[in-house]
Amino acid sequence: MIHRIGKKKYKIYAMDVESHNDAETIKKQETSIWLGCFIDENSKIDEESSYFYTIEEFLEKLRTLSSPQRTKNKTRLCSNLCIYIYNLSFEWSFILPKMLEMGFTWSEEIGEYNFNTISTKSCSSVWEVNMKFEGENGMIKLRDLAKIYGGGLGNVAKSFNLETQKGEIDYRLNRLHGWIPTKEEKEYCFKDTRILIEILLKMQDDKDFWNSISMASYSMKKLIQFGFGKSFKPLKEYRKSYPHLSSEENKFLRESVAGGITYAPDRYQFKEINQKIMHIDAHQMHPTQMYTKFFPYGKGEYFQGNNKPLDRICCVRIRISYTAVKLHSVISLIGLPMITDREIVCWDFEIPTMRKCYVDFEFEIIEGYAYKFKPLPFRNYVKDNYAKRLKCKERKDAFGTLYYKLLNNSAYGKFLEKPHNSFFANTINPLGIIDSIVIEKPEEDIQVEAKYTYLPIGSCIPAYSRVALIELALLFGWEKICYFDTDSIFVIYDEEVEKIWKTVNQRDFLGGWGLEEFIDRAQFTAPKRYKTITDGVSTIKAGGINFDKWKQDNYKERYDALIKEGYTSKEALNEISLPFDEINITNEKYEVQRAYRVKGGTIIEFQVKEIKIPDKYKSIYDRNIKV
Repeated sequence: MIHRIGKKKYKIYAMDVESHNDAETIKKQETSIWLGCFIDENSKIDEESSYFYTIEEFLEKLRTLSSPQRTKNKTRLCSNLCIYIYNLSFEWSFILPKMLEMGFTWSEEIGEYNFNTISTKSCSSVWEVNMKFEGENGMIKLRDLAKIYGGGLGNVAKSFNLETQKGEIDYRLNRLHGWIPTKEEKEYCFKDTRILIEILLKMQDDKDFWNSISMASYSMKKLIQFGFGKSFKPLKEYRKSYPHLSSEENKFLRESVAGGITYAPDRYQFKEINQKIMHIDAHQMHPTQMYTKFFPYGKGEYFQGNNKPLDRICCVRIRISYTAVKLHSVISLIGLPMITDREIVCWDFEIPTMRKCYVDFEFEIIEGYAYKFKPLPFRNYVKDNYAKRLKCKERKDAFGTLYYKLLNNSAYGKFLEKPHNSFFANTINPLGIIDSIVIEKPEEDIQVEAKYTYLPIGSCIPAYSRVALIELALLFGWEKICYFDTDSIFVIYDEEVEKIWKTVNQRDFLGGWGLEEFIDRAQFTAPKRYKTITDGVSTIKAGGINFDKWKQDNYKERYDALIKEGYTSKEALNEISLPFDEINITNEKYEVQRAYRVKGGTIIEFQVKEIKIPDKYKSIYDRNIKV
């Protein structure tokens, strides 16, 4: 495959590595790779050229392939290379040290033996690497495919209807001392890498894909094209309605930005609930708001006090007081049972919902910005994507179902993106671990916003979503709500709730709600931390903990028996269900896999993670459990 990225053509490849992760490596706190696969669409599984065994070999392949020199039979068609990797931050931790040893240096402008990256400071996320060898060599890009199709390579492969392989590599086996990779190990690595090639082949006719480094940027390009595609310069046309705002206005609006409501009301928090609970989900909550609501446009008109224009949508700083809480509709107030004269920044359409949620609610407007409002010109973008997703579901097209869901859910964050006013020059710290030196941009290059930023839209979308979530919860009865999770409601089910549910829009489309399940037992302890039983099957959610090690330790006989029957470790673990009564999600320690940087790369090791009661919830725990 050769594709145009920007103004240049690039030859497309995929790469994956296997690294040392055994007890000796962990003890030394130093690692390296022992096998890698580097292929294009024509590479074969039994060709030795598909593999490499050190990072130095991989870099030499890149240097040779990016050389403009003639090969034996013909001139190389393309000396620019783009290599896709799944979870690039892992591979980059092995590649960077060797590049620095070869004399590569960081530079904003790429020249001979230069590189730069789009990454976080710690390189926990790396979107793209740009690099170049000798002066006449082509440009090389390393890209993270997981930033476009996340969720794990196996799950993505299934969504693309790609065959996933059976078996697995023993990652704890010591391969440090002259290990020669087996045929089975090489084939395993090749098949994983081939999945990337198959995904890239499916996307080869989409030019926006090749010019994007994340699903957010990819979706935003399509959204702008949809809304302003008739213009010769769609982005310029977008900025006519949604202009760059002043630093003062942006700073004010940034205070109004918040996510989704995710919490357990204190009357049920930590308690074991043995009543029937209805769990419902909104169909794509944020895209629903984009399709159905009016949004600000233009620059805001600043005002003070109660001089708020009546025919505008306003972002306001208000001073509030209340004496008790029914339900929280403001994230920053969660955990505060009563307040006096606290200042918050919100949208004026949130205030009527706040009146219903907070007892003896009082507010005073201090200042704000007023905006004209209208429907979004790209509102039908999310509607069309949802309709296409439904058609994909009907014909059991797993790829299309995932693709259109990602398109709808990804663009919104670009309205909130912060400007990138510093560079992270990736380097190796004195301990030999990957890190970055922060280089601030010159003052004349400092920006207030990123390419697509328009905070009035980005802030309004989740605010509308919170209002929609809370208003439906209030309709059911605030005293029956057990838990919220952004676009989900868990409510005690009775005859009254049943009657109200029948009146709710249950159409499978934007604005509709779907019934997920009826729960028999449950406990909700903190955001993203709860356990339920439905029809005898337990579900345990505890952010960052998958309980695999707990299953292996506590159900060892069952696990070993499944392995002997031919199950892979992952398959065996999936066969073992978690018992509701044996898992403590309030205060307990569990062993979980954690990746961390060491000299030479990254190690993945089991480490203890402790579940604690957050300080702001301790009084609730004492009241609901200890008494």
